[in-house]
Amino acid sequence: MRKTKVAFFVLFLLAYCLCRIYPVQVKKIELKSYEDFQKGDLKGTSIDSRGRLSIGPEIKYLKGPEKEYYLSLDFIDDKEIFVGVGHNAAIYKILPATGKVEEIFKTDQLDVYAILVKDNGEVYAGTSPSGKIYKIGKDKKVVEFYDIDEKFIWDIKEDKDGNIICAVGNNGGVYNIKGPGDGYKVFAPEDSHIVVLYITKDNSILAGSGDRGILYKINNGKVKVLFDSPFEEIKGICEDINGNIFFSATKGITTYKEISKNGIEPFFNDKKNKKTTGISNEKSALYCVHTNGMVEKIWSSEKEYIYSVFYDKRDDGVFVCTGNSGRLYKIKKDRSFNLIFESESAQLFKIKGNRNGLILITNNSASIIKIEDRLNPKGTYFSKIFDLQVKSRLGKIYWDSLTQSNSGISFFVRAGNSNIPDKTWSEWSPPFYDKENSNLNISGFRYIQVKVLLNSSNMTKNPNLDNFRLFYVQTNLKPLIEKIEISKPDHMKIKDKEENKKLKNEKYLNIKWEANDPNDDLLKYNVFIKKFINKNWIILKKDITKKELILWTELFEDGKYLIKVVADDSFANPHSQSQSHTKISQPFFIDSTAPLLSDFIIKNNRISFKAIDTISTISEVCYSFDGNVWFPVFPKDMINDSKSEEYEFDIIKQNSQTIVFIKVSDEFKNYKVFQKEF
Repeated sequence: MRKTKVAFFVLFLLAYCLCRIYPVQVKKIELKSYEDFQKGDLKGTSIDSRGRLSIGPEIKYLKGPEKEYYLSLDFIDDKEIFVGVGHNAAIYKILPATGKVEEIFKTDQLDVYAILVKDNGEVYAGTSPSGKIYKIGKDKKVVEFYDIDEKFIWDIKEDKDGNIICAVGNNGGVYNIKGPGDGYKVFAPEDSHIVVLYITKDNSILAGSGDRGILYKINNGKVKVLFDSPFEEIKGICEDINGNIFFSATKGITTYKEISKNGIEPFFNDKKNKKTTGISNEKSALYCVHTNGMVEKIWSSEKEYIYSVFYDKRDDGVFVCTGNSGRLYKIKKDRSFNLIFESESAQLFKIKGNRNGLILITNNSASIIKIEDRLNPKGTYFSKIFDLQVKSRLGKIYWDSLTQSNSGISFFVRAGNSNIPDKTWSEWSPPFYDKENSNLNISGFRYIQVKVLLNSSNMTKNPNLDNFRLFYVQTNLKPLIEKIEISKPDHMKIKDKEENKKLKNEKYLNIKWEANDPNDDLLKYNVFIKKFINKNWIILKKDITKKELILWTELFEDGKYLIKVVADDSFANPHSQSQSHTKISQPFFIDSTAPLLSDFIIKNNRISFKAIDTISTISEVCYSFDGNVWFPVFPKDMINDSKSEEYEFDIIKQNSQTIVFIKVSDEFKNYKVFQKEF
């Protein structure tokens, strides 16, 4: 009775272990991090650095001039917005309330990279490649304010004393202009271009270079380097309420030699590509120069260039505009961040804000965007297209979220069998609201997409989605054995000398096969052998998981054979649903018998004979007088390529030598030594 219980327990334990090792594979799609969520599309939603999805700010697209490139932006009150354009240098005034777009300045130059709007309503424009500054009065009267001996005016700012400060390029430098025609160069760096300026609270000038990536500080005529970055360009500078300085540095967005010839094109030579992969080096970074002088990198990207930055004192964060993914981030000094908005345009080019929100200009394609200081009533997130590899059955979807009264989260799913949603895809499913018990109950599709809708009727109560998990089971498909290879052993690959010596004395063949399973199930194999002319198969190995074995040929008589491999996935599927595939090898030979000698004749010092093998070709013949030194012998036709070969050769016989040894080998390394007496 005790033995029966022990046997039962052993069987139970074995069955349990098999179930634990080889379960039916329920697979899972899970989004739980920032990296997971950012692969999808944000439509009125935002993601923070912890991977939480929430409703984003309200976005409005403002009517702008129908121009290819927007290069500069400024305003005092966002009721009047001024935009400088490229290729046909002009400035436009936009009135968002009425949608009116008015050209207030036009020149024969190529580009307007810099605009300054003073509190009194005067607009200053820097044109390129003439290096001139124009003043446009409220009455639209245009006067040439200052002619700088430079090709490019990259930025214009006003200091606390009302002076116009200009960043210039070609020879590079910073100018202080006190009035019409009254100016001087306050900084002449070794850099060819100073591309961005910022006036600090203490009226210092911060200047960023465009070919060496250096941040300078100019105060009372004295210049010092705040930071020499590892990047080529400083693209944006701002300051927080405590005097900490934030600046962005990028790899070379701008090829200045090309710009001087071709205008703006090098700024925008890359179209939007959200699937940028394989980039290992950082393309841009945001730094903070603390009040104690320490410089700290607080954010970086291997895929995105930073084009512009703006400090938001209400939330103590820095807005960062990027390309070529067209994204707006808000980054805190503690390195936490939010992906606020993702544009259809490739580059978010310039940003400025006030108490009502933010204004941005974009390129590829050019647009003007207002980001309001309030949330959308709802936001939608579209996941990337998930490839389940084979047609599958979708089970339940679960999510973790935080919602308050008057806010909610719902999920939708659609599916298809093409990798891009088209008319063959299903419609979006009805909404799922229960985060613990939502059963999708969809089957027969390979590709799926998830849509998440977040809504709130109270703009102070923003719902947060932390993660979601979707379970599915693939339709079980047949495994596939692609090929079977049968080869002679290669002892050169065996490094262990003892093992090599041992295997050299054995007669065997290597059998290998390639097999895969569309469901990635663990496969087991049964391997059979039979003589080519026979009907019945002999089992060699059963239920193995390796895709190779050694066939000991001495167990089988000489002849032509076949190998059969049967693969099945029953380890990973119920017996009723398991699948199998069978493949039979090409015919091959087993030859364990050494060749024979016939018609042997010795006459004087001349020897002749035939070497014969019934299965394989003769590969080598040699002779020896002592069994130590062997001399090769070639057949009459000078090539060993037949089962029967004739040999005739002369030997140099010494007086004491009366016996000759002849060794004959076939291509399977079977050999026999024959001893003949003179």
